[in-house]
Amino acid sequence: MPGTSAASLALAARLRDRDDAALARLIRERGVSPAGLRDVFDLAEALLDQGTIAVALAGLSRRGLAAIAAAAQHPEGVALSALATHLDRDSAALLHDLVPAERAALVAIGERADGGNEPALAADPAVLVWPPIVAELAAWPTRGLPSPEALRDEPPPAALGPVDDSDRRFLDRGAAEKAFTTATRVTELLIALQEAPARLLAKGGLSLPESKRLAAAAGAEPDEVPLLLDLAVLAGLVDDDAGHTRPLDGVDAWRSQPVTDRWAALAGAWLDALPVELRELLADRVDARWGEGIADFVDWLYPAGGDALLRRLHHRGAQGDRLGIASEGRPSSIGTALVTRGAAAAAEVLAPLVPAEVDRVYLQHDLTIVSPGPLAGAIDERLRRVALVESAGLAGRYRVTGESVTRAIALGESAQSLLAFLGEISLTGLPQPLEYLVLETARRYGAVRVGALEHDESAVLGARTAVRSDDAVMLEAVLVDAATAPLGLRRTGAHRLVSRMDPAVVLWTLIDARYPAAPDDGALPPERPRRPGSRASQPPADDAVLAAVQRLRRATATTSTESGAAWVSRQWELAVRGKLGVRATVAMPDGSARVFELEPTGIAGSRVRGRDREADVERTLPIASITALEPLE
Repeated sequence: MPGTSAASLALAARLRDRDDAALARLIRERGVSPAGLRDVFDLAEALLDQGTIAVALAGLSRRGLAAIAAAAQHPEGVALSALATHLDRDSAALLHDLVPAERAALVAIGERADGGNEPALAADPAVLVWPPIVAELAAWPTRGLPSPEALRDEPPPAALGPVDDSDRRFLDRGAAEKAFTTATRVTELLIALQEAPARLLAKGGLSLPESKRLAAAAGAEPDEVPLLLDLAVLAGLVDDDAGHTRPLDGVDAWRSQPVTDRWAALAGAWLDALPVELRELLADRVDARWGEGIADFVDWLYPAGGDALLRRLHHRGAQGDRLGIASEGRPSSIGTALVTRGAAAAAEVLAPLVPAEVDRVYLQHDLTIVSPGPLAGAIDERLRRVALVESAGLAGRYRVTGESVTRAIALGESAQSLLAFLGEISLTGLPQPLEYLVLETARRYGAVRVGALEHDESAVLGARTAVRSDDAVMLEAVLVDAATAPLGLRRTGAHRLVSRMDPAVVLWTLIDARYPAAPDDGALPPERPRRPGSRASQPPADDAVLAAVQRLRRATATTSTESGAAWVSRQWELAVRGKLGVRATVAMPDGSARVFELEPTGIAGSRVRGRDREADVERTLPIASITALEPLE
């Protein structure tokens, strides 16, 4: 870490005002090691280290960098309006470009920095660039990076090469197919996550088994799953929580929409994730090839981005290809509409290029159901309750089994409602084998009953759930079945087994094992839990960053005001170590306040010592009397 400086003390005072989430985000994004952070002073020094500064500058756009470089010419700070005039920019737009730098603790804007989306500022705040950032930018030209003048004046790369209209017309059919496929695959992936959230590795990312499971569900390759998951994250459909990737509340509503609207949500989120300048470029160059020209522009827009930026660009490009927005750098009509008129307009362009949704299916004698096109969302969702999905997409294929019918009845269906639904959507009538299966499964349903034990009996038996059946042979089969072994069933009577597991887990495990299980005494079926057999949720691994934030918060817990004794003591210690001058405001016995410019020399107990620059004498001051302390430049 760098030595203590006036800048680090001033930055520490600002960091103390940020909330825990903002501090954690700052530590992660700046690449600061959390292990050595004891308080905000340590964090401030780490943030002013050259290595972490380089990481932060790499993520800033040329406009933001140009503003920082211009403000760096004013060591005491410069008014935002003056900076805007110098750069020939609008003050509001300039402030917008500087906010990411303020959040990254590279600059100070106004009198406070709370880590929010927009700082709370006066009408014309001062902009101050911390000296280590000034030094880093000054060294850029020696490393082949732009000078302040180049950041401000260097024009973007030349216009991109034109695309032949005949090429674009040829592209549209393939682009529409990709768009449909991606929307379908994300849908299947989300359904799989609803059934069983995907466990994350401690270092982040999915394990290989989870990637394979989700890939199989989505009909995709394992290496495509991260791209699809990221699209779902951008669209607000999934998020990481407690070591798992889980679907969010809006998934069901999204799934019920037509495929073009589902695609629009994904494509709109993808577009919003791009930098504003890049979105503007794409909208201006819809008649040009986007490939290498876009890479050149992004390299110009983020001059310090390096390989990490190129990887992110490639990632977004791969997603754009799968969404049908562009293929090999050539924009489709769908992509053109997206970047110029928005996601809703792009969905209108896509709609005639994909098959229309259908609401009828073919019921076959082999108990399969075939959809002649993309099935309407509501029908597909209900059909999944009574049948297993064998393949999804343009022509979906489902299979009805005794297990699937039992599951549907457990979820509230009856033989009559199922046969009525299947007859309503069928183009081929109701095959006799299918009708027989539904009726026979409904007749047998409830041969095994599952219910919670009474409290007293539960305590005596050390169990929570009872499994009953008049069919002793079936009950014996349940007891020895390997599929039910995780339930730990044990016999307590000729017609009863018990388990320590929750009734919902026992019920659905038996249903999945193809037993005609039902809730006891006609109770409503409990909500289906996570897939039996998948690992139970693990407590999240210790997060070093969050632990560091808690240490920072504890270290400043007693310093809610600038006059906090612990805060003053820590500042004084660092000023002594860094040989820094300070300006101390001291409350006098008569109620007045006096300001001293001191060179700190020591601290002992509840008093500090420092040489008074003006009087050239050493003063000893009670820490409790110091109401404000700030470093001298």
